[in-house]
Amino acid sequence: MNLFAIDTSTENISFALLWQDKLIINYNKRLKFSSSKIILYIDRYIKKYKLNLKNIDALVIGNGPGSFMGLRISHSIIKAFSLIWQKPIIAIGSLFSVAYNFKDKEKVAVIASAKKNLIYAATFKKKKSIFAQEGKEKLTTLEEFIKEKKDYFFVTYDEDIRREVLKHYLCVDFCKKNIWPSAANLLEIAKDYFRKNKFTPLQKLEPLYLHPKTSQVHIKPDKKGD
Repeated sequence: MNLFAIDTSTENISFALLWQDKLIINYNKRLKFSSSKIILYIDRYIKKYKLNLKNIDALVIGNGPGSFMGLRISHSIIKAFSLIWQKPIIAIGSLFSVAYNFKDKEKVAVIASAKKNLIYAATFKKKKSIFAQEGKEKLTTLEEFIKEKKDYFFVTYDEDIRREVLKHYLCVDFCKKNIWPSAANLLEIAKDYFRKNKFTPLQKLEPLYLHPKTSQVHIKPDKKGD
């Protein structure tokens, strides 16, 4: 199985290549605005290993939520590769790749700042040895989410979010370090998608943008009012 994955939903720019079922490229670099240069990094590593991406079986993308610009860039790249080489696409939520580091735990919650006092959130459970996502990603408030999921193991790549949770919600079990979306983890998840032919049609591939209107989230005005 040959799979190529990319995730630019955060400042961690990540791409990975599974070649003949072996992970031979696992690139991660945290630099602001570096997503605009990712195609240069990809080209450099492909040339280094003397590979041709037209021989892959499928393309995998971290679908978000996250950086608006980062997601636009990664989706443009994957769409172009798919059109050029006529390869199928597997879209997986970026928060799933974060949770996958803890696939042996019973219940995992991944959260990250969405700004304006909101968070992105998704939950995952292990059932009969299968680790899977529960429902869809949410745009919600930290307070509401903690009340619903306080018995989960929490993970984030956002230091400010962790600090706030540990300050106000002492009962929460929280991972002590930042865990970023990972293309290598996307590849592991995508193996099962590929075997089951769970592909996303090119014409339906869109970044996962969450905002109050579609998520039915009410944003409370600040103290100054507006």
